[in-house]
Amino acid sequence: MDSIELRHIIHQNPELSFQEYKTQELLKKAIEEIGVKVYPIVQTGLIVPIKRTDVPYILLRADMDALPIREKTGWKFSSKNNYMHACGHDVHMAIMYEVMKAIYKWTGNFIFVFQPAEESGGGASRVIEEIKDKYEICCAIAVHVTDEYPFGTVATNSGVIFASATEINLTFNGKAAHIAFYKDGIDAIKTGVDFLQQFYSVEFEDKVLAGFGKVFGGNARNIVADEFQLQGTIRADSIEKSNTVYEKIYEIARNASERTGSNFSLEKGSFYAPVKVDKRMFDIFSSTVGQSDFKLERCEMKYTGEDFGFFSYEYPSLIFWAGTMEKARHGLHNPMFLPNDKVIKPIANLIVSYVKSIMKESAH
Repeated sequence: MDSIELRHIIHQNPELSFQEYKTQELLKKAIEEIGVKVYPIVQTGLIVPIKRTDVPYILLRADMDALPIREKTGWKFSSKNNYMHACGHDVHMAIMYEVMKAIYKWTGNFIFVFQPAEESGGGASRVIEEIKDKYEICCAIAVHVTDEYPFGTVATNSGVIFASATEINLTFNGKAAHIAFYKDGIDAIKTGVDFLQQFYSVEFEDKVLAGFGKVFGGNARNIVADEFQLQGTIRADSIEKSNTVYEKIYEIARNASERTGSNFSLEKGSFYAPVKVDKRMFDIFSSTVGQSDFKLERCEMKYTGEDFGFFSYEYPSLIFWAGTMEKARHGLHNPMFLPNDKVIKPIANLIVSYVKSIMKESAH
């Protein structure tokens, strides 16, 4: 199957985290057509180990899941349901499929991981748990398309390239009462507002972002709210900084609760480790790009979360942004985000050259 045709089919049938059954089936069929064995991993993912010699494996990862976004591109291969590959995962899968077709007969060892649940559910950490004791892996590679950069530009750097991301849920519990007898109740919304005033007056250290994007509480307009919840996120360039912010939020919440006599709970949701790019991996990539038609931009850390961070903590790793912008920029997780098919093969060819460079470097 041609990689562009595969992209079209996958794009039309997007599936959410740990629901990627049709995607898994489509990939399995396409990969088996080229004569390579495929194995399921972590419920809805696939792993493709290719062993030709006696050296450690190079791991190449593509994420599989889509988002609960209704597509508005009007493309003839638009989504057939209410979900959408609005983060480019359809393109990532097509790129790695193209890379596989180019290198699967090489004298080397490769593991292609088609990973479920990148957007939520911790797919990367579960994949690693299944493979780390079975395969000796020397390094890991991934790509992320974006229309932040024009087509022909790739962007990455050594060090932390994606922030850690920690979801947090903060709940204040008070006591309900009719508004006519306000003093008989304990107002959870008032406690939450008190917390927010204190929280937004804090200046966190460099390369830290924290905020709340969703709040809700109460049951009726004339009843003192007995519950108020805030849902937010912490982004930082290290796990240690994230933990420090979490502890500060806990302290502010405790003080706000004590002032009003309410109770509170603070819980962590999904967590993404920071993505670290290995310096040696970056140097080889920089040299590879320099011999290609692509332009390399050394970018700063993005506050985007990416669960490839779990791979980067386990193995020397590199992930790079591949620009797709031509005329307009919409951004990731946008119902209009739609990389052109033409980006697939050139980006795949760059990765093929990069893999060749890694193998050559490792042979010395």
